[in-house]
Amino acid sequence: MDRGRTGAPRRDVAATAAAVRDLLRTKVLLGYYDNRPLPDEAALQLVHRASRGAVRAALALLRDEGLIERYQGSGTFVVAHKATNRFDQLSGLRGGDRISHEVLNVEVMTAPDIVADLLALEPDTKVLRLDRRTTASGEPVGLWTNYLPLDLGAPLTRPGTDLSGEYYGALELLCGLPVDYANLSAEAVAADPVVATMLNIPVGAPLMRLERVVHLPDGRPVDFGVGRLRGDRMRMSGTQVRRQSDVAA
Repeated sequence: MDRGRTGAPRRDVAATAAAVRDLLRTKVLLGYYDNRPLPDEAALQLVHRASRGAVRAALALLRDEGLIERYQGSGTFVVAHKATNRFDQLSGLRGGDRISHEVLNVEVMTAPDIVADLLALEPDTKVLRLDRRTTASGEPVGLWTNYLPLDLGAPLTRPGTDLSGEYYGALELLCGLPVDYANLSAEAVAADPVVATMLNIPVGAPLMRLERVVHLPDGRPVDFGVGRLRGDRMRMSGTQVRRQSDVAA
C-alpha cells in the first residue's frame, strides 16, 4: 500500500479504497455474495481499475465493519447481513426465517403525559405498552416500545395472542385497526448500558432511534412507538419523489 511519511495511506489510495469499499458494500448488502466468495484481489483490481493497495484497504474496511472475513486458501466471504427497513412503507421488518420478533413485556398503565399528548388522550387514560425485540438470523438488531389506547389494544392482551409477527399486521388483524399513515422522525444515537445489554452490543455503539405516531384513515393517532435499530446490522431504504411543487420557480 502506498503510504506517506506519516505511515497513513496516501489520499488518492485512501479515497479509491473508500469508493471500492462502498461499491462492494452495496453488493454485499444486496446479497450478491450470499452463496459465493467475493472475487479475488486481481479480479477486483481489474473491475474497479484500482491498485492492489486500494483493493486490500477496501477489503480491510469491510472486514473491520464485520461484514466479511478472509480465509486463507478459501477466499473472502460474507459473514454478516443487514436487515432492511423501509422508511416509505408502514410495515415491520420481514424476511422469512431470518427475521423474528420477541415480546419482552406487555403492560397496562396510565398514559405518560407525552403519550397522552401524542395520542390525543385524556389524562389518566389507560394504555397498553408493548416491548419487543427484533432478531435477524438469530442476532438481536432492534428494540421497539409501543403505546396504544387500551380500548383499542385490548385484544393484544388476550392469553395466547401471538405478537411475534409483523406488528402492524397484528394491529389490523387482531385489533381491527386499518392503519393508514405515520409521522416518523429519526436520529443517530449511541447505545446506553440498558440497550447495549439487550442488543448484545458495546455501550456507545451506533444506533438509529426512531419515533413514530401511527394514524387511522380519519387521522386519529392510535399508536406511538420508539425504536432503536443497530447501525451495524440495519439498513434503511425508501423511495423519494420530487414533486413539481418542490421545484423552485
